[in-house]
Amino acid sequence: YGPTMQATRVLAAIALVALAGVTLCAAAEERAHLLIQKSILTNRPFAGKDCPIRYRIFNVGSSAAYDVKFEDEWSTEEFEIISGLSSGTWSTIAPGANISHIVILKAYTYGYKSSGPAKVTYKHAPEDDEVQVAHSNDLGLLPVLSAKDDDKLSSPHLAEWFSFLMMAFALVAAPIALFKPSTPGSDDKKKK
Repeated sequence: YGPTMQATRVLAAIALVALAGVTLCAAAEERAHLLIQKSILTNRPFAGKDCPIRYRIFNVGSSAAYDVKFEDEWSTEEFEIISGLSSGTWSTIAPGANISHIVILKAYTYGYKSSGPAKVTYKHAPEDDEVQVAHSNDLGLLPVLSAKDDDKLSSPHLAEWFSFLMMAFALVAAPIALFKPSTPGSDDKKKK
């Protein structure tokens, strides 16, 4: 065994490890991979008003996901579920497909309300015992505004508009009222 034979063996071992790595990567790519996005569909949530929350589940893998279970927890002391469910199940999600799920909540009081991430569990194959888990983004603390703030933001502000129009009218009317046009007879008197 000379140095060339040892180099050949080392190269063969490296090639074997690289082939195994490529095979494992290819096998890993042939699996389902779910991503979940949690978002609030209103700019400003108000206490006592509907607040829609949307969950979007994406299968970015190259095979179907099976026995998909979704769940999210909202504090029953802070929120009431008006419409929709905070959990759901799907038998399969095809590769490249997505699912949208909406829950409508109502906050009891104003202030900062907490929201944790939602959780999705799924399997790579229907008979698979290993359960995969994916978590959504966390919305963090939601600033829920009071009904008084809602009235301020959505009122037509008639008193403010009336004041503005009166001041604008005064600015336009004052110069007009002070302007005295010259009459034809007054020019003759000035010349004499």
